Amino acid sequence: MPKLLKFLLLVVLLNVARYVLGAPLEMVVIFKPLFGVMSANSSYFNTDFKAFDWVTSFFYNFMMWLTAEWVFVLLAPVLEGNWYVKSLKVYALMALFFMSVSCIYMNHYTHPKTFYFWNLVDAAMVFPLVGLVNGFLYPRLMDHRRVANAAAST
Repeated sequence: MPKLLKFLLLVVLLNVARYVLGAPLEMVVIFKPLFGVMSANSSYFNTDFKAFDWVTSFFYNFMMWLTAEWVFVLLAPVLEGNWYVKSLKVYALMALFFMSVSCIYMNHYTHPKTFYFWNLVDAAMVFPLVGLVNGFLYPRLMDHRRVANAAAST
């Protein structure tokens, strides 16, 4: 399989992991307070998603994880540690960026700041989770064991 297709498959798998593994955690910690803020401020939030809203939401999330993974691919060669450590370093950086942008928006809009607080908590939970999944999947899907073995024999 061409490397680009493997990369896109990896991003799809990270998206699936984000929802399959992340949603149960979010249900316990995030959903009630976050959706409560959204319901109480329905003039600000779209709480009645139609098909197009779901498609665009999943696309935006796909693009976010694609960006995080792209940064991982660029930085992994210069980072120390095993694949999990490298991945967590990059995904922590991307979480910090995501949280920073969220705070910028929080400062510029009038809707409730608690909405952003729960998004920050969500990011603090989900980015490390996806980072761990990436640490597991990346070397397996992108054939890095073969590359590491070839480099070690030269």
